[in-house]
Amino acid sequence: MKPTLSWVVLLPCLWLSACSGGSDDPTSNVTLASQPQAGKTSAFLVSGDPAGSFGEAYLDAEGKGLIVVGANDGKPAQALYRLDGRTVQRSPGALSGTVTIDQDSTAAIRSTALTRAQLAGSYTMQVDGASFDFQIGADGKIAPSGSGCQLSGNVTDDAGASGALPVALTLSGCAVAGSFNGYLLKPADNLPNAVRLVADDGKRVLDAFAIGTRSQ
Repeated sequence: MKPTLSWVVLLPCLWLSACSGGSDDPTSNVTLASQPQAGKTSAFLVSGDPAGSFGEAYLDAEGKGLIVVGANDGKPAQALYRLDGRTVQRSPGALSGTVTIDQDSTAAIRSTALTRAQLAGSYTMQVDGASFDFQIGADGKIAPSGSGCQLSGNVTDDAGASGALPVALTLSGCAVAGSFNGYLLKPADNLPNAVRLVADDGKRVLDAFAIGTRSQ
């Protein structure tokens, strides 16, 4: 129950999704049937969410982090949950029904520890079929390269969940524009030069693979 190399190769583009039934209210009607294990990355089943039934959790030692939900482990995320102990927030916003996060079928996800310095380099990504380039500096600053769609922002270097670093970014000059907050993820089974971006603006979820072109 984890992404494969073929998924990374076939989907190096940006996905934009919005779940049905959402609203501007960021609080979900979520039941934690079982608490995802703190300090671990894992995959498990989710019920009651139109985003899908496959969840992946990236949590730090205090149980804080994120859960991404999609149709299965070969599809882009349709919802992003932020977990802080027993408090859960979902993007896009509240649902009319109840979502149950159930870990009866749990599988570990091998993840690679991340630092901003390790991510430093040049990357390429696609938005609506149009490729664009950007750079991540050793200080975590994200800066656009070239013309067209522009990606800028900052990566936070913290001692959080293994394989996940918080990121704030802005997309401009392209069809998908706005300010998003989320995480850069590094599952160990992905290509060594690829990093996954999962972020949201409260109404939309972005799920992307950025492919490294060279190190700085």
